[in-house]
Formats: sequence, C-alpha cells, structure tokens
Amino acid sequence: MVKLTTAQNKTIEEYWSDIPSLKRELTFREWELTENRTVDENIGGGKSNRISDPTFDKAALLVEDERYQNLRKIIDAIDYVIHKVSEDKKHRLLREFMEMKYISKESSYMDWEDIACELGVGKTKAYKLRNKLIDMTAEKLGWL
Repeated sequence: MVKLTTAQNKTIEEYWSDIPSLKRELTFREWELTENRTVDENIGGGKSNRISDPTFDKAALLVEDERYQNLRKIIDAIDYVIHKVSEDKKHRLLREFMEMKYISKESSYMDWEDIACELGVGKTKAYKLRNKLIDMTAEKLGWL
C-alpha cells in the first residue's frame, strides 16, 4: 500500500484546519471567473456569428480553470469524508474527534492532550484518529 509523505500529511491537515477559508476562496474564485468580467468579444463592430449561451460560457470557464477545479476537489473530498463519518455509527469516536479538532470554533486553542482527554482516549489514539481522517481524505483525493 502506498503511504503518504510527511508533506502530504501536513497539507491535508492544513486543508482540514482551514475549511471555511477554502470555501471562501472557492466562492471568490468563482466570482472572479464569472462575474468580474468586462470582456468585449465583438472587437471591431459588426454582428457575432456565435450564439450567446451564458450558462455554457460560465460552465466552460469553471471547468477550464485549474485553481477552481483544485479547490472544488479538495472541498468535495472533505465534505465526502464528513458525510461518510457522520453517517456511519461505527465511526462515532472519529466523528467526535473530527468535530472537536477541525469543525468546532473552539478547536483552534485545543492541543492534543485536551482533545484526547475530552474524548477519553490517550494522545496516541488521538493521533491515530487524525491519521485515519487524513487517509480517508487522501483516498478521496486520489493520493492513495
């Protein structure tokens, strides 16, 4: 089985730590591509031979933009893992860890000992829960 590098682990953990910022960045990028355009496609006057299709134009812009697609893929992977963990009863401890460490507003000031204590597990188990979450995300991203 392929194993993630330390850099990949850190990258995915940063994604989890900054979910709201990623979603804001995706929304801003979509706005940048679709609403913030003042392009005159009819330079030189005359009629255009192209039929106007604003929906297709918007979709094409979003599909062709690598930054937008990358952000979309990351957010979709995180949302998938959140949904999968929340839905599955056998992942109760993982769900509690995920909510406490990455989703809750108070998570920014909790260290690993605090999280482990809140969950009633050891620090090593808390790290294993984090690694499980990272592996699930990496799998969805296609890194594993």
